[in-house]
Amino acid sequence: MLKDIDWNGIHLSVPSTWEIGRIDARHLFFDHHAGPAMEIKWGPVKGRFSHRSHLKKLVAQQNHHPGRNLEEWRLPSAWKNALSKFIAKGFSWQSDTENGRGAILYCSACNTAIMFQIFNITDHMTAETTLDMLKSLQDHRDDGQTAWTVFDIHALLPKTLKLNNFQFKPGIYELAFSDRSQTVKLFRWAPASVFLSQANLSRFTANALGFDHENLVTTSFLEHPAVEWRSKTMAGWCNWLYRFKRKPSFHWLRVWHVVGKNRILGVRLDSKKPFDRDMVGDLCVNYGAKSNTNR
Repeated sequence: MLKDIDWNGIHLSVPSTWEIGRIDARHLFFDHHAGPAMEIKWGPVKGRFSHRSHLKKLVAQQNHHPGRNLEEWRLPSAWKNALSKFIAKGFSWQSDTENGRGAILYCSACNTAIMFQIFNITDHMTAETTLDMLKSLQDHRDDGQTAWTVFDIHALLPKTLKLNNFQFKPGIYELAFSDRSQTVKLFRWAPASVFLSQANLSRFTANALGFDHENLVTTSFLEHPAVEWRSKTMAGWCNWLYRFKRKPSFHWLRVWHVVGKNRILGVRLDSKKPFDRDMVGDLCVNYGAKSNTNR
């Protein structure tokens, strides 16, 4: 069984037993019960791309791992077919206790380079699972959206919103995105039953995000209990003047309790210009908590 991972432009379906061990803006490291499983890094290419220069960098990095002998590896035809969307060159390494197989990929459509390596592949992956995972790898979408699917949350945001920062702490997740005029923050708290054991949703939201709970309006969202808040705005030419201020003048927040999944989710939007109502609605509709089920 595989599960979907989407992070900062990358999509990958990995074995359901894998867990994200380390996460950075353009770096994911997966673990499984027996140890490290896979590492993947990616980023935009500046100038001309060269597989050879990237391979030399990998070889140089092996100085931090004495005993590894990294070298170019001819990709099997099945791997080449699975990675046909990319220009691919393989590499491999071996040490006394571990081994790795991977590839350096280049996507000419979006000018992105990817490096991945799978650790001790024959110990925990069948050939069929490996090919299914490689076939799933994507580095861009054609619909102007960016998907985010990690741990137990999933979101779909406009591609113009870039990741600023994030934190995944026990019980609390927060991701922040921005473009030239606005900032979007996604929140997730769990288990909701613990957070709401001493306060209702309104008081919890006020305490967690620094609001006066009397300013929060009790409502519902997709049949979930919810609270909302938006800043007071002025009509006409005053709104136009606010765009020249350094700080956002328009603010909106919705927090809702997904009872069936014991999660609290929230979306906050801060903007220098009046909100696009369709965007506000899409942000919440496309953000949710997923069940830990396999596909």
